[in-house]
Amino acid sequence: MNDWNDLKFFLAIAHNGTVSGAARLLGVNYTTVIRRLNSFEETMGFSVFERHSTGYSLNRAGESILASAQTIENEFVSLNNHATGSDNNLNGSIRIATTDLLASTLMPEMGDFLLRHPDINFEVIGDSFAVDLANREADIAIRITNHAPKEHLLSRKIGVVTGSIYASNAYLERHSNERTKKHTWIGWDENLSQKVTHQFIGDYIPENAKISCKVNSGASLLQAIKSGIGIGYLWDFIGVNSPELQRIHPDQEYALDLCLLINKDLYSTPRFRAAMDFLEKSIKNKGILSEITA
Repeated sequence: MNDWNDLKFFLAIAHNGTVSGAARLLGVNYTTVIRRLNSFEETMGFSVFERHSTGYSLNRAGESILASAQTIENEFVSLNNHATGSDNNLNGSIRIATTDLLASTLMPEMGDFLLRHPDINFEVIGDSFAVDLANREADIAIRITNHAPKEHLLSRKIGVVTGSIYASNAYLERHSNERTKKHTWIGWDENLSQKVTHQFIGDYIPENAKISCKVNSGASLLQAIKSGIGIGYLWDFIGVNSPELQRIHPDQEYALDLCLLINKDLYSTPRFRAAMDFLEKSIKNKGILSEITA
């Protein structure tokens, strides 16, 4: 194999099932993924995927090399992590994965941090798609979750974030006499790879409710509610700071942990540890948490 990086593209497609999903995961364009996959298959001497109208699935040959490819990539990632972890200076790049709403909320503080540490640069991945810290798709993740962290990750629980039902003032004026089950709702796209939010929102929306719009990002959810398209669940740290919104049915609230996650072998690196401490302080100072836990 002439280029070991082709493995990343093979594995991204294998795990995601689509070229567009792999491109989004790796931060490249669609044609780059196709080109690298073709290169991989030419080098191997056989095709590794079945092409379908809905995506890609491993064929028998692809399945036979999947475990070996993952082992090889894990070795490269481990080597890179050890090399990165030996850096004792506050300089270099830090990739932070979070949600779009958390990213926009914390961006002013991120700017202040970068002014104090001009040799550090941030790459902020602020979307609703899952990233794999084990494969260094990000260095640090800010996650609102109910899942225990994987064994290789260090998890720092910062506190609890709550969500409630919100509606715009204009919407409530038009529907002042309706009960929750009769409202028009904003839903969450169930096709996302990051499904915690979808599962929670789906559990709380009344059965057979009218869902007029489904979204795949917090920013779209916020704008849909503000626009009066319907009501929906929104994080309280966003909802209570939006004057055009009102919280309705406060008894129908849910709560999840907010955690900072990082590979254990990166935490000893000064720049990553400094970033973790900074993010924890910023989250607490911005009023994101509904309660602080020890």
